[in-house]
Amino acid sequence: MTLLPFISSLLIFMQTLQCRLSMHRISMYRVKDAWAIVNERNPFLSGWSVAHPSAFSKRLCYDGVDEGTGDGSSEMRRSASSKITMQDIADTLGISKSLVSRALGNDGKISERTKEQVRLTALELGYPLNSSLAAVPSSRTGNIAVLMPRSHLKDGEFWGHVVSGAEEALHRASFSLVLAGVEGDDSPAEGMPSCITDRKVDGAIFMGRVSAGVIAEVLASGIPVVLADVRTAGLKLDHVLADNFRGGGEAALHLLEKGHRRLLFAGDPAFSFSFAERKRGALQAVRDFGDGASASALASESAAESASASAFIEAIPSELEGGYKLVVPIAALEEALQRTGATAVVCANDSVAFSVIENLQALGLRCPEDVSVVGFDNVERCEWVTPKLTSVDAGKTTIGRRAVELLLRRMNDSETRPETRLVATELVERQSVAVRELR
Repeated sequence: MTLLPFISSLLIFMQTLQCRLSMHRISMYRVKDAWAIVNERNPFLSGWSVAHPSAFSKRLCYDGVDEGTGDGSSEMRRSASSKITMQDIADTLGISKSLVSRALGNDGKISERTKEQVRLTALELGYPLNSSLAAVPSSRTGNIAVLMPRSHLKDGEFWGHVVSGAEEALHRASFSLVLAGVEGDDSPAEGMPSCITDRKVDGAIFMGRVSAGVIAEVLASGIPVVLADVRTAGLKLDHVLADNFRGGGEAALHLLEKGHRRLLFAGDPAFSFSFAERKRGALQAVRDFGDGASASALASESAAESASASAFIEAIPSELEGGYKLVVPIAALEEALQRTGATAVVCANDSVAFSVIENLQALGLRCPEDVSVVGFDNVERCEWVTPKLTSVDAGKTTIGRRAVELLLRRMNDSETRPETRLVATELVERQSVAVRELR
């Protein structure tokens, strides 16, 4: 008889793990404390789609969702009239509806493991978590929290502009912004800011690479949440993202149209969802260009077909320096250039691009004469470096403003269907790309 509780827990664990693996085609998960806890280590989203007519493709779209839905997830999609209930959560976990209710109600007799598991499952299924919490104060504080990993607080070049856009929108709406750092990993109990634990804010905007566990901890307190430039697979929340896929394609297409046929992608796609999408967009641009989709940009269609046959993208790794600065090791860059004969590099962000240019100079190579470089984010330093860096503008301040718009909507109507908004990107040409003669 003493084995029954263990066997029951094991069956629940296996059922939950199987359900989550079946709901996600690409996302990776890990097991924590005998429960399947979602980890954002490799958050490749497989379920959202917004189609884009593009200069480098007849039709580019994200996998899985009908055009124009704006829904950020495809797992267990239901009709608009069907709502997720506590019974759905109970059935998914193989537990009773009563236990789900008590866990969501923060019953002190329910273990923290069970509460966390129920909360994460509720988020994945799209259950309106905030409405299940009875201890939500009715009066508003007039404050909105912007939460990001503490390492991001050092990166004013990018995140400073996103926060500025959010502050501008909040000021117009008569709210004050409270900026705080959180842990980026699955350690929500450590260092959660007092503005959250003491309920001194009416809503929260997460920015950067924050884990599902940290996000769930804030949601569990009854605070509405929006994610800005971060994608966490499995959580049905409002998101605002740069159109990274299209931006990566714009960067690659620019190089292809300048005559480059051997391209490298600098940056680790596993580092973030944004990096993965930028590489995916660059690859799609190369494929489309090879199919003659951009033949009009060259002298003749036949020349385009013969020249683009060798166009390709190969990734070289990046490393995190100082907790927030991404760099490319000089040895990895040198090896990739020698092995592939690449004449241009698409970089995952501007920090990587600055590192590539610095390493090219150390190797005795000139930018752009020997190797052309395109960055991503269009930070202010692009104007200061030599040569001035061509970069894809990610709409940083717009991301902040759109996040506030979604959060205010969520605060006024917690039942609104989660939405993903893509912010348009734009290539800003400077001096780091040279024309390559076709041979």
